[in-house]
Amino acid sequence: MSMLDSITSMMLCVGTSLILHYVYQHVKFRSFKGPLAIPLLGNIYDPSLLCIIKYLHSCIHRYGSIFLFWIGMKPMVVVCDPVMVRKILVDTKTFIKGPDYTKKFSLVFGQGLVTSNGVKHKEDRACLGRFFTKTHIEKYHKMICETTDKMIEEEIVPNLGKVMDIQDFFHILSLRIFGKFSMGIDYSLPKYKSIAKKLNAGVKEGSSIIGKHIIFNIPMFSFIPSIYKIKQIVSFVDEHIKEIIEHRLMCMDKKMALVDDLLSALLRQYKEKIETSEKQDNDLTFVYDHIRTSLAAGHDTTAFFGCYMAFLLAKHPEVQDKLHSEIKSQLQTTTYIDEDAMSKLPYCRCVLQEVLRLYTIIPFVNRTTTKDYHMEDTHQTIPAHTTILVPLSIMNRSKHIWNNPNEFIPERFVDIQGHNNAQKGYLPFGYGSRSCIGSNLAMAEGIIMMVKLVSQFQFYPDETFKPHIIAGISLISKNGIRVRLEYRTD
Repeated sequence: MSMLDSITSMMLCVGTSLILHYVYQHVKFRSFKGPLAIPLLGNIYDPSLLCIIKYLHSCIHRYGSIFLFWIGMKPMVVVCDPVMVRKILVDTKTFIKGPDYTKKFSLVFGQGLVTSNGVKHKEDRACLGRFFTKTHIEKYHKMICETTDKMIEEEIVPNLGKVMDIQDFFHILSLRIFGKFSMGIDYSLPKYKSIAKKLNAGVKEGSSIIGKHIIFNIPMFSFIPSIYKIKQIVSFVDEHIKEIIEHRLMCMDKKMALVDDLLSALLRQYKEKIETSEKQDNDLTFVYDHIRTSLAAGHDTTAFFGCYMAFLLAKHPEVQDKLHSEIKSQLQTTTYIDEDAMSKLPYCRCVLQEVLRLYTIIPFVNRTTTKDYHMEDTHQTIPAHTTILVPLSIMNRSKHIWNNPNEFIPERFVDIQGHNNAQKGYLPFGYGSRSCIGSNLAMAEGIIMMVKLVSQFQFYPDETFKPHIIAGISLISKNGIRVRLEYRTD
C-alpha cells in the first residue's frame, strides 16, 4: 500500500468515526428541539451566531425556553426557564463548573473561588467569606467615598462639558477601591498608575477572548494568537502579584502590624499549610490564583455597572431628576454614605437593579452535568457530561417575565426586595451556594458611585454614540461608553 493510500485510509477512518460519534450524539439528544446542525460544523455555519445574544434570543422564540444548539461537535443545552435555572444553580453536585471554567476561564483568572467545586469551593468560601459580609464592608464605606471623590476631581471635573469615554473612569475607580479593600494597595500612587491601566486593559481583553473560546468551543492551543496574548497578560499580572505577595510576606516575617484583608488571610492559610505539611510545600500557586480571580472579578463587573448606569441615566433625564431629588431630600449635604444612609435611598437601589437587568454584567453562566438528569416537566433527559448554558441576559429581557422588557423602568423593582428575584429569573449575582461572594461590596460601591455622581452632575448623551456590546465573560462595550457631564444647577 502506498503512502497516499495509507493517508487516505486514515482520513476515511477518522471521518467515519467523527460522523458516527455525531450521529450517536444526535440520538442521545433527539428529544431536544433546536436549529438545524450539520456534521462537524454544528450550527457555526450560521453567520448570525457571531451575535450570540441575538442568535439565542431568536432560538428561544422558535424552540422554547429549553433547546439544543451545536458548536462544532459540542452540543449545548440552553436553559432559560427560571424554575429550571434555579434547580441547576442550586444542585452543585449534579451541575458543576466544568472544563470551560477549570481549563479555559482559569487560564486568565486563576483556579480561584469562581472555578473551584465541591469541598474545595467550601474551603475557599470559608476562608474569604467573612471579608464580604455587610458588617466588614461597612468599615470601608469611608474609603470608598473618599476614593470616589478623589477620582471625580482627577478625571471628571477637568473634562466637564466634553464628551468623554467614562469607561476608564469607572475601571480605574473600581480597581483603586478593590486594591485597597483586598490587598491594601493604593493604585492612585504614581508607581501604580501605569500598572492599573495595564491591569484594566488586560482584564477586559482576557474577558473578551476567553468568552469567545468558551461560547464557540475554540481550543486553547498556545500557538493561537489570542492565547499567546492571554499568556502575556497573565505573566504581567502574576509579576505584579508576586511583588505584592513578597512584600506582605516580609511584613509577616517581621511581625509587623497587618491589615486583616484577603491577602493576609490567604497568606496565613499558606503558612499554616507549610507548618502542617510533611512535604514542606512552598507552592504559592493557590494564593496567586485567588488574587488573580479577586482582582479581575472584584473590579471588572462593578466598573461595567458604572458604565451602563451612566449611559442609561444620560438617556433618561427624568430618572436622573427623580434620583437627584431622593438623594437631596434624604442625605442633604452628607458626604459620608454608610449603611444607614443607603437604606434611605430605595430609588437608588431600584435604579441599580434595573441597570443590572438591562445590561446583565455576567451575560452567561454554564454548568456541566455529572450524570444523566431527567427534567420531569418536559420529560427530557440531559445526558451526563453535557454543557448547559444559562443566558441570564436573555432571561432579564424576556417578554414572558417582564413587562416592557427593553425599557428602562427602575420603578419595576419597588416591590422586589434583595439582590435577586429567583421567581423572575433575575439573578445578577447568581443563586444558591455559588452566588457571587462580592454582592454586598458591589451593591455598596454601586450606590456610593451613583450618589456621588448624581448629586453633583447632570449626565447628557452623545447622540452620535451607540455602544458596541459584545458578550465575553463580562458584557463589554467594545467602543467604550461616551457621555457628557455638567455641574447640576439645582
